[in-house]
Amino acid sequence: MMRKRSWLIALALISIFSLWLGASGAEQVRAQEGPNLLRNGGFEEGQAGQAWPFQDGIPEVQVAPGWRAFWLDDPPPYVAPPPDYCQGDPKCAWGRPEFRGTAAYEYPNRVRSGQFSQKYFSFNRQHEAGLYQQVSGIQPGTRLRFSVWIQTWSCMPESSEKWNVCPTGDRSHNPAPMHIWVGIDPTGGTNWAAPTVVRSPEREAYDQWTLFEVEATAESDTVTVFIHTRADWQDRIPRINNDVYIDDASLVAVTPPSPTPLPPPPTATPGSPPTPLSTPTPRPDGAIVHIVQPGDTLYGIALQYGVSVDQIKELNAGSIGSSGLIRVGQELVIAIPSVTPTPSPVPVSPTPAASPTAETGSICVLAFHDRNGDGFRQG
Repeated sequence: MMRKRSWLIALALISIFSLWLGASGAEQVRAQEGPNLLRNGGFEEGQAGQAWPFQDGIPEVQVAPGWRAFWLDDPPPYVAPPPDYCQGDPKCAWGRPEFRGTAAYEYPNRVRSGQFSQKYFSFNRQHEAGLYQQVSGIQPGTRLRFSVWIQTWSCMPESSEKWNVCPTGDRSHNPAPMHIWVGIDPTGGTNWAAPTVVRSPEREAYDQWTLFEVEATAESDTVTVFIHTRADWQDRIPRINNDVYIDDASLVAVTPPSPTPLPPPPTATPGSPPTPLSTPTPRPDGAIVHIVQPGDTLYGIALQYGVSVDQIKELNAGSIGSSGLIRVGQELVIAIPSVTPTPSPVPVSPTPAASPTAETGSICVLAFHDRNGDGFRQG
């Protein structure tokens, strides 16, 4: 029994140490990024619900300093028809949400960090709305990352008799889609629906803080960040709660990670060859593949391998998509080998053998009488 308890204690300590290492690694990755360029990204400026200003003098639109709210007064054509009790009135179940601050001492589960968060909600109504902030002083060409934590609460009433009570308290019940996304307009425009806005994928965030991120490259000295939601009663059944909570937003300039210096070459030992430096191993088909690590960006990866960002996007169009987002552990094809056709051999004509050349000459014959028999001719 004691051995089992000791083993469990050791396992718990190892887990805590691993979490600490992971947190330290995350801090190191974030340290490679620039400062938060947003004003009041933590929604702590002023006192929520008391000192936050009324936007354009509208008492129901109380927005944290530095931010502005947007909304659609009329339902767009792509939303579902209103519930039957509206008797065909398109505005019966649609309207501008109410914007307020949330304090941790009142609703601790609705504030992620600090004392305050921004919320907006539409009671028994659908909406399409959000927040935006313009940021100036940006160097065009800077790669930027917008991050924000979002939580939603969507609740269907239990019956028509209790139409104004959420049966699960402050937790969602049969929630409707909220169509959450965040975006960056690299040109600095303030229209959330503009085609220049680079959007994150849509996700849901019922009852838990969920991180949304998107990256874009600044095309002007001013960029705009957006937070968007749309409460969508696709089944034409009303939800009394259609609430959105926002906290801990940041806009940072993303810098490529510092390359790890290579170790010094080993000292050659007499009689043994030097150890060669390791080189990247391509796939069997010759393609160079990069495994995404924490803190990697497409710009940094492209810089590391000496290729363009467009090349990486083109070779990985199926896994990256139009958003340009990558995830840790993802395989990215960096380059593929070019196929060089093998030239066909040119036939060689045989060289004919050389024929012997006949040469001509003459022979001189001298006749004489050898009187003394010595074999020589005497003059």
